[in-house]
Amino acid sequence: MTSPINRLSRRVSMALGIGRQTADTDESQPTPTLQVVLPGGEIRADVPLMQAYGFASRPVPGSDIVVGFLAGDRTRGVAIACGDQRGRPDYLEPGEVAVYHPKTGSCVYFRSDGSMALRPNNKKLEIDADITVNGSLEATGDVTAGSISLESHKHTGVKAGSDETGAPTS
Repeated sequence: MTSPINRLSRRVSMALGIGRQTADTDESQPTPTLQVVLPGGEIRADVPLMQAYGFASRPVPGSDIVVGFLAGDRTRGVAIACGDQRGRPDYLEPGEVAVYHPKTGSCVYFRSDGSMALRPNNKKLEIDADITVNGSLEATGDVTAGSISLESHKHTGVKAGSDETGAPTS
């Protein structure tokens, strides 16, 4: 017969596991679920994936998964953290933070000096909102409003000398 201390010790040691996701995330339920393989070949399916409020991600097969098991019961697991070593940024300095996309490398980067950078991998950033800028705005390359280019638009009806131009035309 196993002593209560031994049973308790076993439950505590079985309460946490680190494994690898083996199949695509199942998003068909309100809480996504995963299939995870743990050390020793132990496979757990339909493991709910808990994520921080306001954040959502869909990990891919091969991601590292930390699974907590309620009261050490290996049939009652919950994925409490996930990561993917294959796409993690390697340029962060101490204290810096990045929200990144492992596959493409796109990221929102919070630097240690307090500045921020948006780095889309395809070099295109789309903003679907009105923008207010308090401070200077610098741009390299052309700036276009409608079809009017800041670099190449022409003013018509301008005389040489000190005359002023009218509004730009395309």
